[in-house]
Amino acid sequence: MMQRVQQIVQISHFRTEQDSILQLVDQAPVVLAQRRKPRAVLVNVDEWNAIADELFRLRVLAESRRIEGASDPQSWPVLDEAELAAKLQQHEAGLQNVAG
Repeated sequence: MMQRVQQIVQISHFRTEQDSILQLVDQAPVVLAQRRKPRAVLVNVDEWNAIADELFRLRVLAESRRIEGASDPQSWPVLDEAELAAKLQQHEAGLQNVAG
């Protein structure tokens, strides 16, 4: 499971310490910060590909469930945006409780 980013590096350090920062990226994602604000996240290629593959699978699953729900409303409940947002908030709160 993807974890929240913990490693933060100032962009100015990236210019001078590329090798050590890229070694950090092999361990976990790294946030590049500019003026102490997050600007970008660096991930290694394997992790990026895994994220892209998972996102594709989730989109296909969501679309198939949407189609199934449209053809048989009893099979899957179709959520509107507000219901989906509420469920996502509940899920994120649960993750924070587990990680906390």
